[in-house]
Amino acid sequence: MTVPTNLYQKDSLKGNREDLIDKIFQTSPTETPIVSAAGRVTATGTFHEWQRDSLSAANADNAMIDGDDTALQAQVATERVGNHCQIFSKVVGTSRRANLIKKAGRGSEQAYLKAKAMLELKRDIEKMVVSNNLAVASTTSVAGKSGGLGVQLYLNTSHGGSGATASWTTGAPTAALTAGTNRAMTVAFLNTVQQSVFTNSSAHPDMLVMGPAHKAVFSTFTGIAQNRLDTGKKQGAVVTGADVFIGDFGTVQIVPHYLMSGATDAYLLNMDYIDMAYLDGVKTSDLAKTGDSEKQLITIDCCLAVRSSAAQGKIANLSGG
Repeated sequence: MTVPTNLYQKDSLKGNREDLIDKIFQTSPTETPIVSAAGRVTATGTFHEWQRDSLSAANADNAMIDGDDTALQAQVATERVGNHCQIFSKVVGTSRRANLIKKAGRGSEQAYLKAKAMLELKRDIEKMVVSNNLAVASTTSVAGKSGGLGVQLYLNTSHGGSGATASWTTGAPTAALTAGTNRAMTVAFLNTVQQSVFTNSSAHPDMLVMGPAHKAVFSTFTGIAQNRLDTGKKQGAVVTGADVFIGDFGTVQIVPHYLMSGATDAYLLNMDYIDMAYLDGVKTSDLAKTGDSEKQLITIDCCLAVRSSAAQGKIANLSGG
């Protein structure tokens, strides 16, 4: 049918109000499972240091002849290691009018952008933590960088092919990883690394962090499984995932990490021996006005400190991440 002549239609109206709800929907993940679980300490310099020590090997033949003279035991000095602090930064700015006009979902545009930038900084720090980044000392022309878990976990590791993580017993972790051959995740790798942690330390890792694809592979592992779920309803539940691993050397929680998508590593962590050292927490500085606008610099100055590599583990060179 045809539209009647001179019918006043919606598209002819000049006073239509916009249908824009007073909310902003943001669904990007913001969790920081490692940074949130780590200890928080204060750094007093841009190179944060700590010491590590270990006992000599147990000796079943430690026997002294009655009345024998004594000799001093040879001693091994502590290991003095450290990491460089990294300045994470965001700069946000808005015009005077952008802050004044009425907007949907927020009042001050500058405040909204500042809050968003702080969430992004948290994610940047977490991304550094799960990375293979080498530590970099700052200079007048080079930004300092914190070494990530990939280079700080060198003792209890499983690599593919000729892959290797350099030993780190002094200074900062600055040696690059040796490339290896990627292979599919298996339960045998986890058992081997967990046993190595048990042998080399009295610590018991409680968290296995891996990328989403590796978590899906983990859920296919066979073993003595207990898949029961109380739904509180009469309906049943289909259980196809696994969130806990109980091995011969302890129980660990499986944590899939959205920032490790595509990563080739999985980390077996004891959070009692992992700290975040902050030279400066979240700091907002108003920048000089250069026109009809407002600008702010937001910084966080920190580094990752793995106090004991012996208490941690790493499964490296994984494919399908």
